[in-house]
Amino acid sequence: MEYSGVCSRKYDKFKKLAKEIWNMKMLYIFLLPAVIVTLLFNYRPMYGTLMAFQNYNIAKGIWGSKFIGLNNFTKFLSDPDFYRAVVNTVGLSTLNLIFGFTLPILFAILIYEFSHERLKKIVQSITYLPHFISWVIVAGLCYRLLDEDTGSINILLSTLGIGSVPFLREPSYFWGIFTVTGIWKEIGWNSILYLSSMTAIDPTLFEAVAVDGANRFKRIRYILIPGILPTIVMLLILTIASFFSGAGAFEPAYALRNPMVAPRSDIIDVFSYFRGVRNGEYGYAAAIGLTQSLISVISLFIANKGMKRLTGYSLF
Repeated sequence: MEYSGVCSRKYDKFKKLAKEIWNMKMLYIFLLPAVIVTLLFNYRPMYGTLMAFQNYNIAKGIWGSKFIGLNNFTKFLSDPDFYRAVVNTVGLSTLNLIFGFTLPILFAILIYEFSHERLKKIVQSITYLPHFISWVIVAGLCYRLLDEDTGSINILLSTLGIGSVPFLREPSYFWGIFTVTGIWKEIGWNSILYLSSMTAIDPTLFEAVAVDGANRFKRIRYILIPGILPTIVMLLILTIASFFSGAGAFEPAYALRNPMVAPRSDIIDVFSYFRGVRNGEYGYAAAIGLTQSLISVISLFIANKGMKRLTGYSLF
């Protein structure tokens, strides 16, 4: 009798679940293409990580290539060029965390506090547009502006008697150019989520602090920033998780690099590209990519737990 009762309860739960799924069938149908795309392009290629443990031969394929264990991992860990790429990745990711992450927050606050609605929309449109420009075009603009011989900025400096500066030929300038260019291109786009969070804040809170005599800075500190804190925490966790993977940094680093600035421009992704695609060391590059992914996952959980303790907010 007890077994029969358990089966009956399980059947009732299954019947209820099936009814809920049937009632929301249109939502699941709309969701189905996204699930299929995710399975095909995100999960199906994961078997390719086997290359990290092989002396991969493109003619033989994954199942025909020789397994060499952890040789690819020990190889890149003993490569001095790899450690140079790690330093570049950490340096550029740190600059992105300090400036590329914080400036969009400040920009969103300035836009939100701007009182002239028409001018606000114009500023937003102008700052959003660079996001849609290809990094190849942006790099071309940088060369036209910063080239030592023909760049507009160096022509101006020479006219003023200062003399031209080898911005694109001296490695020490690359990190600054990379960071400034990235901020100019993405600051408007990255501020969208913060502006969306600000519009969700209850307007009566601003009215209440205004009645209490709070000035604009106190309103920002006690209402606006706490209101967008969950969004800040979410994006900060994702930024920290991609710290060593350099997510999104390959395009600008590759587009802005040249052999003269390679010692400061070759991040891990660029290094992997040259060794894996250009040199045909696919297993070597796969080992680096797998290591980056594992570090990103570990960083994600650590950052999530740390943010939850500090702020009370987290991704999961």
